[in-house]
Amino acid sequence: MKTFRLGRPLSAALLLTAVVTSPALAQARSEASTHTVKRGDTLWDIAKQYLGDPYLWPEIYRINTDQIDDPHWIYPGEVLQLAAHGAPVAAAPAPAAPAGAPAQERAAEPVEAPAPMQAGSATVFTPQVVTFGRGVAPRAPYVRPRVPLGDILRAPFFAQRGGPHGAGHILGGADISGIHLEKARTDFHVFDRILVVPPRGSEARVREKYVAYDLGPTDEDVGTVVVPVALLSVVRPPQNNEPAIVEILEMYGTLSDESQIIPLDTTGAGARGKPVAVPAGAARTAHILEVHTPAVLATLYSYVMFDLTAKDGLRVGDEITIFRPRDERKSVGGPTIPEIQIGTGQIVRVTPFGATARVLTQSQPAIERGESVRVVSRMP
Repeated sequence: MKTFRLGRPLSAALLLTAVVTSPALAQARSEASTHTVKRGDTLWDIAKQYLGDPYLWPEIYRINTDQIDDPHWIYPGEVLQLAAHGAPVAAAPAPAAPAGAPAQERAAEPVEAPAPMQAGSATVFTPQVVTFGRGVAPRAPYVRPRVPLGDILRAPFFAQRGGPHGAGHILGGADISGIHLEKARTDFHVFDRILVVPPRGSEARVREKYVAYDLGPTDEDVGTVVVPVALLSVVRPPQNNEPAIVEILEMYGTLSDESQIIPLDTTGAGARGKPVAVPAGAARTAHILEVHTPAVLATLYSYVMFDLTAKDGLRVGDEITIFRPRDERKSVGGPTIPEIQIGTGQIVRVTPFGATARVLTQSQPAIERGESVRVVSRMP
């Protein structure tokens, strides 16, 4: 009985304490303006505790960006300002304090609560615009080259009959095979190293670039077609009467010990600007002499070659149209066939013997030898 009587008043006291402190605790949470971060806290938990909705965590992050760099990382001891929950309520104007009243009796000026988040406003997920080079004069916007370097390196071109003079040649692979081979390896791949005799007049310095090529058909009036098959880089120059060692950087075809090599020529690479239209009738018409394509029929990104040169004012980046000219058919008394547009192209290689264009658009399948070519715009 004694224990029961002692326990009853104690339970009642605890219940009374809980009833009294619960509203006080709730009031303290609703009136809290800051929160000191402790181990294990997240903005999600803090928003749920003080704002009643964990999805409002961006609001707390927004008003604490002066000390939170990454909302995924907050650290114990940081004191975070808490966002106001709900829309702010306009306070009634406080009566003016009488003259001479103590400072503590004067009405405090209302503090404007942080504005609630609006739809579409910036959050942590909004991409930030980063400005570099503070204090440095702004430069002109970057303009990419008119013709990609890769298009120039891969493009076949006309050279003198028989191919370039003084070309170097391949001796064989410089890497030792892990298996026994009856004869020297002749099929090469990217990053393989091979022994070469450099082109005539070349010093073959380290990192000097060469183009390996095979010879294509020969036009008696223009020259021989040179077809690039690989881009090479010198890793060891010739020494002690030994050949140079080069590494294969890129391959555009089949490289073999019959391929020859010449120095890399990037004439026209890096040209920028927009071509200017050529007046009708101002450019000479040429005809396609060769078509280079891996497919049966020429299509987009194939190369066409013709006998226009730099003497005709041609430059890398100029644009052409491929067409079949107007046919009046007077000899047979038939109706006139209008000019038919076949496609367009971009000049990627110009030599003293001819020019090469890459096909960019195609409206007819007849991209073949004999079709007409006309320059329609020139680089400035």
